[in-house]
Amino acid sequence: MTRIPFLLLAMYFPMSCGGNSGQGDSSEVPSWTPDFYCPGSAGCEVSPGAALEVGVAVRSVVPDCYESWEDSDGDATYNPSTEAFLDCGCDRLCPEDAGYPGPDTGEADGQFQAIWMAGFQQSRPATGVRGVELGLRGQDDGLWAHALVLHQGQTSLGLVSIDAMGWMHDDVLQLRAEVAAAGLDLDHVIVHSTHDHEAPDSMGIYGPNLTTTGYDSTYASQTRAAALEALTEAHAGRVAVQVEVGVARAASAHPDGVANLIRDSRDPWIVDDRVGAARFFDAAGDTVATLVHFSNHPETVANQNTLLTSDYAHALRKTVSDGVDWGTRQRDGVGGTTVFVNGSVGGMMTSLGVSVESPDGAVRTEASFDKADAVGQILGELALDALDSAQALTEPDLAFHGQSLFLPVDNQGFQAMFLLGVLDHRTTWNYDPDLALDDQNTPEVRTEVNVVQLGSLQWLTVPGELLPELAIGGYDGSFTAPGESLIDPDNPNPPHLDQAPKGPYLMDHMTGETNWIVGLGNDEIGYIIPPYNFVLADAGAWILEAEGDHYEETNSLGPDTYPLIEEAAVQLLSWQPPRP
Repeated sequence: MTRIPFLLLAMYFPMSCGGNSGQGDSSEVPSWTPDFYCPGSAGCEVSPGAALEVGVAVRSVVPDCYESWEDSDGDATYNPSTEAFLDCGCDRLCPEDAGYPGPDTGEADGQFQAIWMAGFQQSRPATGVRGVELGLRGQDDGLWAHALVLHQGQTSLGLVSIDAMGWMHDDVLQLRAEVAAAGLDLDHVIVHSTHDHEAPDSMGIYGPNLTTTGYDSTYASQTRAAALEALTEAHAGRVAVQVEVGVARAASAHPDGVANLIRDSRDPWIVDDRVGAARFFDAAGDTVATLVHFSNHPETVANQNTLLTSDYAHALRKTVSDGVDWGTRQRDGVGGTTVFVNGSVGGMMTSLGVSVESPDGAVRTEASFDKADAVGQILGELALDALDSAQALTEPDLAFHGQSLFLPVDNQGFQAMFLLGVLDHRTTWNYDPDLALDDQNTPEVRTEVNVVQLGSLQWLTVPGELLPELAIGGYDGSFTAPGESLIDPDNPNPPHLDQAPKGPYLMDHMTGETNWIVGLGNDEIGYIIPPYNFVLADAGAWILEAEGDHYEETNSLGPDTYPLIEEAAVQLLSWQPPRP
């Protein structure tokens, strides 16, 4: 999550917390055997020697219904007392507009059918969808659900990557229920959010004001329906494939290293610069799908934008599939459909404030669509570099397993949002809503961690924004960039690196030759912060930031979040399925 002013929430902080108490109990979580595993479990038998099949499909998730408005002061924040909305209905066409088809739903009803955009301030309604000229062709970049289905013998996994700020666990469970009700033969579905800050508020905390949700259940249903359609098409269209996997280093693409693309807004300065790519190709060698992995906030066009867009992810995907033309040179893509998954984006990994130099010599510093395109195209070329040196997976055996866990909601700002109904679409567990909240009566949320193995490629899904140092370490300065200091000498409250964990770090527990941490996997719980550097303000804790780089704490569940996730992840990574 990116900056949101929680100050006014202080007046709403409850003595007891409402919301959904649920009937859940931590005892439901098995002491140890994963909640599910495949193959090897009932209904998902081992199929030795079965070919790997892959299908891919894409659906738009641009909202079907929303109205526009006039941003008269240009601050991208709607003020109902001074600014007008255009009461033109779902299609945003008024009687005086060319092509006006007649009145539609919501037109002239005096109600603002707004789609609130996520990622920055409240009260940022969308005004439309961005169109973009990109490389080899112009296209409306829009918002998308990309579905990838992996199938082998009797084992089948669906991955949906959605251009969204965060897709919470309750919506993930609802989508899985809808997949099952449709009779789609998938053993498991992973839902990933690209963490797009220029998409509708799928979480609820970016509505018209601090106390009103921005979550739109109609749009959530539309998105789930699009994801189900994409999964169904991908499953039906799967073909036998081979796989090649490679990695490139952003540090090698520019004299400034990865700092040409991204900065770390929180000390210590640690950035994972690896760009991973896995290409699935058929018997003729033609690309069916390419899966690309990198860690960076899609927020390059920043908070003054009111056009729905997938930010740099669109340019990245189009570059890998279709190629790029910098004017000074061209590069071909690999064809097929490209699916992007984000990684460890906490900390905060962002292109905001970065001067991005592209191969044509242009430098873009200010937030803009041109800058977002440049970031995406550079990353797309790095993914192509990764494929140039990719190695084939000789035994791409597919397996996956997962575990649920409960995390305490210590954050008092979040507790207030549950009370006010801002987060009412998310279930809370394991507390008494009729009693005052304290250390003995704290609501919890349920989430999950998954491990996917595809031959020597391994994914670990993490349900939020993991700070990269928890994944890779880097406290020794090994993941900084030229000219960047591990600790800002002007930081008034720097982290005490002598207290930082010595390892092993999360990726050290992973067992693949190529390992990806897939952030915002099946949930968005906020920032996941190292406990040694979890610092709250002396006054206004959870609402105000502590001195130094401690914004992330205000958008975190609490200091126990990472230890509990780490415990579940390490347990999963060390588990071996029973022999058939």
